[in-house]
Amino acid sequence: MKKWPAKSAISVFSIVAAGLLCGCGASKKATPLRETLDAAVVDVNGSSIETSHLLGTDYLLLYFSAHWCPPCKTFTPKFVEFYNTHGGGKLFHAVLVSSDKSEEKMFAYMRETRMPWPAVRFGSANSKTLQDSYSGDGIPRLVLVDPRGVVIADSFEGKKYIGPQHVLNYLKEQIGGTANTPSPDAKPKPSTDEEEFTQRFTLNGLGKRGDQSIAIINGEIASIGTELEPGVVVEKITDSHVDLLFEGKRYRLYPQVTQSPAANTSAPPKNQ
Repeated sequence: MKKWPAKSAISVFSIVAAGLLCGCGASKKATPLRETLDAAVVDVNGSSIETSHLLGTDYLLLYFSAHWCPPCKTFTPKFVEFYNTHGGGKLFHAVLVSSDKSEEKMFAYMRETRMPWPAVRFGSANSKTLQDSYSGDGIPRLVLVDPRGVVIADSFEGKKYIGPQHVLNYLKEQIGGTANTPSPDAKPKPSTDEEEFTQRFTLNGLGKRGDQSIAIINGEIASIGTELEPGVVVEKITDSHVDLLFEGKRYRLYPQVTQSPAANTSAPPKNQ
């Protein structure tokens, strides 16, 4: 795949050329991801989302890409398919680090390609930190890191661009190499239509267990970070509602209201 010149002004090679490592066995350390991503990740609607679950697996894919980049638009559908068929959201997570020209372009790109992962807030200092720490002089660039931010696999081998598919191939080997094949008893993938989605999950109640907020969803106790179904994660629990995250989009559940039977307003029979 032909690489496309990145829009970032500073090449990571000019900063830490000796520390640039690539491929399956190499790694480097960057600013701790937990601090970098904190309060800096948004869904496709631009709403802030909790980021703790992004570091809840052994692997996070940092996707440096842009709407204006033809090779990116060629690779992204392949990445989306890989994510959806190889345990994305469960065995690994991903986040977009955009090189687009505006926030609107970034969100348009996410919608058009149906990216199931969130993005780092456009134009933020957090995005710049990731660009400076992990990006290079070409996109699309995919960087596989562990929860500490150590690089496991990269789209570059030294200064040689080997492409993002190399990273997916490596990750596939690490997670077993087999696509998700639903069992006969598996539930169908939740619809992304909001009304259908919220009908699928019923909020039966809200409460506390010690200092922890809990919710009863479809009759089961859940807390923040609980995965209700593959890719469907409890993001937030408040005193009035629960937010679920699925494919980069938030869905809000409110407690189910049970209507009491109508009171019998007829007068009682007179004693005979």
